[in-house]
Amino acid sequence: MYSSIAERLASRLGQKLSKKTPFRGDFVVADYRILDEDGKSAKILVQYDPESYGVPTKEDVVATLTHLYRTKDDGRPRLVVDAETIKSHPQLSAISAVVNIPSIRRPYSDVKRYNMKAIVANTVFLGENMSDTWAVAKSDNDSIYIERVEKDDIEKILSERSKANAFRTYSGRSSLTLARVENSRGTDIYSNGDLVKCSHGGKIQTGEILGLSDTGAHIRFKDGSQVTVNSTNLLGLVQAAEEMKTFNKDALKEYYRKAYGYDEAELDKLVQYID
Repeated sequence: MYSSIAERLASRLGQKLSKKTPFRGDFVVADYRILDEDGKSAKILVQYDPESYGVPTKEDVVATLTHLYRTKDDGRPRLVVDAETIKSHPQLSAISAVVNIPSIRRPYSDVKRYNMKAIVANTVFLGENMSDTWAVAKSDNDSIYIERVEKDDIEKILSERSKANAFRTYSGRSSLTLARVENSRGTDIYSNGDLVKCSHGGKIQTGEILGLSDTGAHIRFKDGSQVTVNSTNLLGLVQAAEEMKTFNKDALKEYYRKAYGYDEAELDKLVQYID
């Protein structure tokens, strides 16, 4: 319920904007917790406005958070979302997820191409913009590349974005913490293409979601058989749809295209580590 004309107008504006953009305008980071000593991963709690924007899908969460945490100058993604960790807390109008600082990689040949200045002989270089630092690294298949040295840890990235008031707020929202949310188990948000566990015919089986409805999902099992199951028979996510990885890959590819003009073959190599 809205208690004032101003709140009703804000709600209507939010509804109009939500139809014009692929990104949510209502997400607010309510809390976060750092997960590793290196400060590269965190669990975040995001509140949303269900009256103006509805309940977010998994695609909404990945696309919006990736968009919100881009740099303004070159569009570099500062965070990517692990789609398999997204949980819904509908009674609190909130979702939780794990986010990570992505590895920004470039071909080693860029050192010569852009005449990068060595800071540490043959191992660390100053970028052509005289700001970024790039260190030599080796991939799992022993290929050599340079990787951007991230100066900020994930806590600084999250706190700076929140302090900038970049997230829309709305009246009536209560203060939430991860500790409070974790007292009540979250539920998975399902998408077409997800591999899930479900109960059917007295057995627990694994299958791919082919379609979703308000009451359940259409599932295809490994033997090719297909069934429709009730929502209560969906028992959890096994693996997120390949499309979810594509969101993160595409965000990085877009940055690489604009910043360096790499061809598609090179782009595929640079984002291969996400697989």
